[in-house]
Amino acid sequence: MEQGINESELLLKIAAGDESAFKGLFHLWRDKLYFFVLRITHSPEMAEDILQDAFVKIWINRATLTTIQHFDAYIYKICKNQAISGMKRAAHEILILSELKKAPDAEALVMDDPVVHRELNRKFQAILYKLPTQQRLVYTLTHIHGLKHDEVAQQLKISASTVKNHMTRALCTIRKELLQHYQMIIIYMLLARVL
Repeated sequence: MEQGINESELLLKIAAGDESAFKGLFHLWRDKLYFFVLRITHSPEMAEDILQDAFVKIWINRATLTTIQHFDAYIYKICKNQAISGMKRAAHEILILSELKKAPDAEALVMDDPVVHRELNRKFQAILYKLPTQQRLVYTLTHIHGLKHDEVAQQLKISASTVKNHMTRALCTIRKELLQHYQMIIIYMLLARVL
């Protein structure tokens, strides 16, 4: 953020679409808001997600920033509302997942759905694309082209242990992202059947 710039000037710049001013605002408020949301949610992961959602909301509605008199009250209110919504959503998801555990056949029914397979494949491709370049190359050469670790190491001119590290990280990211996405698909499908 530029030295000596006050908050109202910053808000005017953001309202005009200045991304660097928006980053400055984020860094100015991030820690205070994170701990505020953390006190509500008692979850570091949820606090991070809510904080991101709150700032996305601010950016989307940036044109209205010029009309805000008390930005501190405005931003705390957004974070509080996002936190309450997030906790309600999480409680609802926990309830559905507990119901799912009582009905083990529900997961099998969901997995037989071609829509689920298509959606998981689409998500997998997106996750693969977002991996760091070396991780993506290592994963692609190993799992898609069937090369062994030492062959990948030779082709990429890196050590076999580096290949192994890249693979471990790539698999960890892929599993984590796909599991979260899969659980959300199950939740949405169960909701669709209930509603």
